[in-house]
Amino acid sequence: MSKLRDILAKIGEFSAKNPFIVIAIVLILTIFMALGATHIKKQTSYEKMLPQNLPAVQEIYEVRSEFGGTDVIDIVVKVVPSDATDKVVDIRDPRVLQAVETLEENIRTINGITSVSSPVDILKKMNNGVIPKDIETVKELLNKLPKNERYKMFNRDYTMLVVTAFTDVGGDEKKCREITNQVNEFIKENPWPPGVVAIQTGTPVLTSILGELMDESQTITTSVAMIAILLIILLHFRKITSVLLLTPLVFALIWTGGFMGWVGIPLDMATSAVGSLVLGLGIDYGIYFGSRYNEERENGRDPVEAAVMTVKYAGSSILASAATTVAGLLSLTIAPLPMMANLGKVCGAGIAFCCLLTIFFLPAVLVIDELYIMPALSKIKRLIGWK
Repeated sequence: MSKLRDILAKIGEFSAKNPFIVIAIVLILTIFMALGATHIKKQTSYEKMLPQNLPAVQEIYEVRSEFGGTDVIDIVVKVVPSDATDKVVDIRDPRVLQAVETLEENIRTINGITSVSSPVDILKKMNNGVIPKDIETVKELLNKLPKNERYKMFNRDYTMLVVTAFTDVGGDEKKCREITNQVNEFIKENPWPPGVVAIQTGTPVLTSILGELMDESQTITTSVAMIAILLIILLHFRKITSVLLLTPLVFALIWTGGFMGWVGIPLDMATSAVGSLVLGLGIDYGIYFGSRYNEERENGRDPVEAAVMTVKYAGSSILASAATTVAGLLSLTIAPLPMMANLGKVCGAGIAFCCLLTIFFLPAVLVIDELYIMPALSKIKRLIGWK
């Protein structure tokens, strides 16, 4: 323990006596990590969230390779209430069938779409390659088919049909979003008759939505956690510059993102929650460090000496606490689900960064606060006459 404290004392002394050098080092490392964060890939593919050695997972890749698309986009075309006098009341209306044919032709032009089909294709085949001109002809053609086949083409009250498109983009969230957006554009531009709407659904659509919700969830949860922690720190220390205790967390989040990017860990449903988890777990070190530093100052030590003593005696406890937390998180790496294993790796790295920055970086921040920031604020208060 004495050797560890001696090492920590030397770290604290270097940080407290060379605060601007320490900050420069951290900033350089942060720039490097920020570059790594730009390489983070989003993982919304359901098969990627499963162990890759499962036969079912391996087969879906083989099927996709040999036969093209395995992911399905369903475009539901249905009758809805309308005040128009010429509204559609039966989905078999030739105007609807004509609009569906136009939509099919447009969707086939999208890169990544391997095939498109709908009941219109069957009706055209039965009618010498053209869409029937009147609904009575459509009914006659359908009556030639077995009842179970008709119900696969239209629902029982003839208010809905489905256009099916296959795609080979798999779980690529970016490509799924591009295809989803293109299909939506074609749906909006399509000449639908009054009383008819088309809505897109299916695996690629859900994948795109999942990616958007992951981004939104990550932003919201991290922001809320940061604000809540900030308020608690201000209430606890009752000092405006106590917000500086958050600086190790901010840099730790950037470093965690860089770790994910450089190591190749994707952003998935589990790792999207890392921001709030690291903030919630990592702030303990800053609060403990700040409280011990204030005690040293109250005992009459100057800022540099107080910072050194805090690192020397509080540093070992912070290291032990971080080590136990990281050990618990790293146990997730043996989980069979890849996303749980990734969560353990990323959270473990984030807590380790919080610990490292608290011991090495926070002393420099606190010294700069007391020797430079607080005197500057006091001078500004005197100049503006604010007591």
